Amino acid sequence: MDEVFEPTEDSSALAAVGQERGLRVRLLEERDTEAVRDIIKQHHSTTVFRDQTFSDWKLNEHFNTILSRPPRMVCPVAILDGRPIGVAWAIADSYMLTDGPLFVTVHVIAVDLTASPVRRAKVFLALVAAVRHWAATLNASHSFIHVTTGSNIKATDRLMKAAGAEYVGGAYVA
Repeated sequence: MDEVFEPTEDSSALAAVGQERGLRVRLLEERDTEAVRDIIKQHHSTTVFRDQTFSDWKLNEHFNTILSRPPRMVCPVAILDGRPIGVAWAIADSYMLTDGPLFVTVHVIAVDLTASPVRRAKVFLALVAAVRHWAATLNASHSFIHVTTGSNIKATDRLMKAAGAEYVGGAYVA
């Protein structure tokens, strides 16, 4: 991950994230939405929310918002062999009790489950690196990646540690 992820309005300006030959990370483009939808549906099917009906309408609304390029939102897409293989979605805001710097909340990181476990790990780490770089461009104080899916907790913990993340708490479902 020595190369730079440049979050600009021009998604073609995003440089490769040096995880794997041919793996690139860039901003979501309209042409990505159907492949990303498939990845998000795979992801949904593995979560604690899998018994809830997937909403294409709601995802379309998210796509419309993301594609409007709001200033404090990013949706990096990992591209391998010319097709999306992973996606993340994050927003930046200030902490509710301070006027201090922004912090980033990552709402989702999803990787194509048909890829090998090693490739999925590399894509996951590339997406985390992209979000962290974007956060740095905003001078964000923290980046929180909320793991609320209830799936692959131990593997996710290993990946987060490999990405340099520190565990600060958890999600509880009652």
